[in-house]
Amino acid sequence: MKTPFTCSSTEVCSWQVCLLIFILAVGVAGCTSGISAYSRAMVTYQGPFTQLQDAPDEHIGEVVMLGGRILKATLTEAGTEVIVFQLPLAAMDKPAQDMVSDGRFLISTPESLDPDLYRKLTLVTVVGEIVGHDVRPVGDYAYSLPILRPIEIKPWASSQWRGGKPAVRIGLGHGGGGGGASYRISF
Repeated sequence: MKTPFTCSSTEVCSWQVCLLIFILAVGVAGCTSGISAYSRAMVTYQGPFTQLQDAPDEHIGEVVMLGGRILKATLTEAGTEVIVFQLPLAAMDKPAQDMVSDGRFLISTPESLDPDLYRKLTLVTVVGEIVGHDVRPVGDYAYSLPILRPIEIKPWASSQWRGGKPAVRIGLGHGGGGGGASYRISF
C-alpha cells in the first residue's frame, strides 16, 4: 500500500516538491534585505551622495541610507568612528563593489563596536542621521566627510556573497541504487 509520504524511485512526490519550495522560500526570505523595514522607513534623504558631501551641514537632521567599504574603524573614549569609502547600494541594500565611489563618510557612535565585525575592507550598509561634517586629511588634501549617527548598521560577511551574488545553492538529485530523492540547500 502506498502512503502519501512514499513514492517510487522514478516519481517526484508532491510533498517533496512542497518541502523544497518551503525551504527555498524560508532561505531566500532570510537574506532579502540588509536593513530593517523600520530603519528604511526613517530615511528622509535619497539624493545623490555628491550633493550630501558637498553641503553636509545643509542636511543636518536628515536620515540617509549609505553603503561602502570600511577604510578604518577606531575605538575612542567617546565610542567608535568608522571611515567608509562610499559605494552605491545594489540589491538587498548591499554596497555594489563594481560601482564607482563618490567619496567617503564617517560613522560616529557612542557605542563600542566590535573591531572584528567592523574591520578594514568589510562592506557595510548604514541608516543614520546626518549630524555634521569633519575635515580629515586624505593625502595632501583636506577632505570633508559627512558624519552619520547610526540608527542601524549592517556589516556584510564575505561568506554571504560570492562574485556579487548571494551564496545560495540548491541541489536536487536522485539516488542511484536504492531509489529516493535527495535535496540539498546551502547558504
